[in-house]
Amino acid sequence: MLVQISAIIAAVAFVFLVFYLIQTLKSLKNSLDEITLTMGQMKNEVTQISSEVQDVILNTNEMAIDVRMKLSKLNHLFSSVQDVGQVIHELTSSVKQSATSLVSAIKQTQPLSTKWKTILQGAAISYEILQKMKAKKSSQAGVTK
Repeated sequence: MLVQISAIIAAVAFVFLVFYLIQTLKSLKNSLDEITLTMGQMKNEVTQISSEVQDVILNTNEMAIDVRMKLSKLNHLFSSVQDVGQVIHELTSSVKQSATSLVSAIKQTQPLSTKWKTILQGAAISYEILQKMKAKKSSQAGVTK
């Protein structure tokens, strides 16, 4: 009789074990179904994001090409500004040299007439104006940089 009771207890325990095992397997199946569904949705979203990223990259490349073209057009402007700066530098150097020659020639002659004094003052004033313009231009170029 003890063996029969033990067999009945074992059979009941086995039924409970199978019942809980079935419940666990059903729960696991539901979880796996949800994971499969989520992975499918993620695949669609990744595809959409990928196409949007490609569009952004394409637009960025187009903008970079446009910026390069505009910068290449500005190179001509900057070279022209440099040429103008060189011409102004040569002009001021020439005026400076002429003023220096005039001053030394005037110093060699003893008495100065009022006409020569006026010319000398005009040359000195012109030289100062050119120096001030040059200093102003160089300070503006320093601010721009």
